[in-house]
Amino acid sequence: MVEIEVKKIPEQKLAYVPHTDSFSKLPEFIKEVGELIAENNLEAVGLPYGSYENDMEERAETTQMFEVGMPVKNFDIDGKPAARIGKLGLKELTEHTVIAARHKGSHKNFDKTIKAMVNYAIENHYDIVGPITEIYIPTPEDAPIEDVETEVHLPVIYMGPRD
Repeated sequence: MVEIEVKKIPEQKLAYVPHTDSFSKLPEFIKEVGELIAENNLEAVGLPYGSYENDMEERAETTQMFEVGMPVKNFDIDGKPAARIGKLGLKELTEHTVIAARHKGSHKNFDKTIKAMVNYAIENHYDIVGPITEIYIPTPEDAPIEDVETEVHLPVIYMGPRD
């Protein structure tokens, strides 16, 4: 059974790199973002994420469209906010509400987690208003796949009755 909760995500500054490639390259893309953040003297203040709007089953393995990034403390350059530093995109994400769930193990049954979250949204009067975002929880390299955890977010707005 998937445990689902509604969370408020605070405003964040994000550094990211967009990709059209295979999601299996995610570990190298996370490493790349971390290196670009360090090279540009930015300070990472959160866990890496992957965000995608396309259905992973509808696109060819090598044409998945997604972004990989990390929250950063600030991205002012010479006192002015930057939008891009070379390959690294920079953006502000306003406070928002998400339906969140922890997925444990491989992505083979990931669709069950997503379906449970979508059903929760429908049953509780939420509209899904943005891409799936996966937050990658640190795991020792030698940990078995069953111990790997990913926090999944679906941004939502409440459309149900008001008290």
